[in-house]
Amino acid sequence: MSERVTKEETRFLELWKEQREGSKVGYYVLYTISWGMVSTFAVFFALMSLGGISIIPIAQDNMKILLIALAGIVAGFLITLLIRVRNEKKYQRILKKLEKNRVSQTEN
Repeated sequence: MSERVTKEETRFLELWKEQREGSKVGYYVLYTISWGMVSTFAVFFALMSLGGISIIPIAQDNMKILLIALAGIVAGFLITLLIRVRNEKKYQRILKKLEKNRVSQTEN
């Protein structure tokens, strides 16, 4: 007998199916900006607390802030890419499990 699909997996299928119906570009833009902001703020405040950036704005920090923002956007894109790939693999795995359940039910 094959494995049953859990409620969490069913919920995931519904939510991820919705995400897949939308634009891939829209997904990447939305989540890259979101994760990019989180990454940028985390690195910025970590550097500020470690003394890498002055609390009082000075000209020497402008390039550091620009680099932090660019690194945040790149990190946001990479996080988005990894999450999308992971979710797509999970989606396909659950679909295979559903298909196995259907086949085993038709055989019985």
